[in-house]
Amino acid sequence: MKKLLSILLLVSSCVAQAQTSEFVQTIPEYYLPKEINFSLGGVVLFKPRYFGSDDRQAKVYPLFDAQWKNGAFFSSVNGLGYNFSKDPALQYGVRLSLEAARDESSSPKLQGLGDVDTAIEPGAFLNYNLNQNYSLLSSIRYGSGVGHNGLQTSVGARFTTAINEQHRITATLRANWVNGSYMQSYFGVTEQQSMASGYSPYTPSSGLIDIKLSTSWHWTIDANWSLTTGASVSRFSSDVTKSPFVFEKTPISIYSAASYRF
Repeated sequence: MKKLLSILLLVSSCVAQAQTSEFVQTIPEYYLPKEINFSLGGVVLFKPRYFGSDDRQAKVYPLFDAQWKNGAFFSSVNGLGYNFSKDPALQYGVRLSLEAARDESSSPKLQGLGDVDTAIEPGAFLNYNLNQNYSLLSSIRYGSGVGHNGLQTSVGARFTTAINEQHRITATLRANWVNGSYMQSYFGVTEQQSMASGYSPYTPSSGLIDIKLSTSWHWTIDANWSLTTGASVSRFSSDVTKSPFVFEKTPISIYSAASYRF
């Protein structure tokens, strides 16, 4: 147990610049083969340098996932949390998720705007599986942004189907609503930032930030190894696209991940 915790702490420290998923996606207790289920791997991610950037960058992150039969989980995708439900069709609980930092040094277009630090966000989640193919998803997270008082609420739907025993495809559609503090931190320009950056002052209001469509293909290579490749495309709302440093209205991200389950 101590060895497992040491590995988890080491890997989690390596993903401080990464971001957990909007939605929790755990395996129902009934399908877990062991009391503790653990996997380790890596992901290559090709994405914009920041929300609204028209420059792309490739990043490599470690992946880890630990799930206990009692409902606890700790994952680079799901965060740290607990699923209270024993019903395979229903998931609800609490978690700590991670909102990645935005460093002004990552792009010349952010100069003068200052950094937005990595944030740990307490929150809750509720998912309902209509059947083996369709699911409704939701989550709420608080604590991101400059003042760590940003609020995010995500709702979505997921479709998944097995092509055969080894291959599965998934599509997810989600919308993300945020409060004014989150909007100001990631898309606004204060008077001080305006003088330092040259951008005009801008104060966006709370509301819908974007709608995102994601697709993925999962290949179960054998009992231990698996490979997942996917892509997502987002459409920013008008409040976001009015920001003076948002240059891409429809950002696209692509990734490929390999993992080994112990």
